[in-house]
Amino acid sequence: MAAVTVVVVCVLVAGCVVFAPAWLVRHDVGVGGASALSAGDRLKAVNDVRSTLLQALAGVVALGGVGLGALMTLRQIRVNREGQFIDLFNKAVEQLASDQVGVRHGGVYAMERIAEAVPQYRGHIAALLASFVRQQAPWPPIRPLKEVDAERQRFHGGLRDDIGGAMGALGRRSMIGPGDSIELEKVDLRGAELGGMDLSDFCFTGANLDGADLAGSDLSRAILAGASLRNADLTGTRLDGVDLTSVDLTGATGIPADQKEARQGASPDPVASA
Repeated sequence: MAAVTVVVVCVLVAGCVVFAPAWLVRHDVGVGGASALSAGDRLKAVNDVRSTLLQALAGVVALGGVGLGALMTLRQIRVNREGQFIDLFNKAVEQLASDQVGVRHGGVYAMERIAEAVPQYRGHIAALLASFVRQQAPWPPIRPLKEVDAERQRFHGGLRDDIGGAMGALGRRSMIGPGDSIELEKVDLRGAELGGMDLSDFCFTGANLDGADLAGSDLSRAILAGASLRNADLTGTRLDGVDLTSVDLTGATGIPADQKEARQGASPDPVASA
């Protein structure tokens, strides 16, 4: 690029010094073929034109230099800004790997803020937070169930603050494009307060949502194969395009009438209490 610029500038300088002045200052031919300018006047005119062209070219080169400098500065600002967000992203990842719940919770919200500021990171951050929930709240639990249940009782809604924060961030969909799926297979969301969230197209295959509050949430096209929603609240929940035939809905409330009919038509043992 620099070599091309040098060649172009050289050609312009040559044109301004050698060719253009003589071409612009023509012989004005008068009556009888006599030149309108004397040789001295013509030489002076050529020099004047040459000086004017060189001054104009200098101005153009100066403006080009200013524009190029501004472009390079803008590019450097973008590089520095990108580097700053990469540093913030790495720090947030470190927070998510912390042994302390509060630190992990802060990492979740740091990720959400980064997703708001840098759109190209949104899909990666959504996938990362989904992976975080799967690792931190697996079903069945890796630890003894009694230990997990004792821990759940210490937190509002049955979810630790970090897990609840990740679900809230995903449910707000600020980092999830329309129709994009979030993989939350085999997660422990018992008693989770997910009411009013947009969980459309989420995959909850094999997940445990017993006692979850899903009132007013959007579960359109969600995959719930093999999931458990015992005693869950589905009042006002959108279930368009959802197959509930393999879902355990024992004790669940608010099941739409069309879903009840679909279950009764597909299973010889419908959920009587639903």
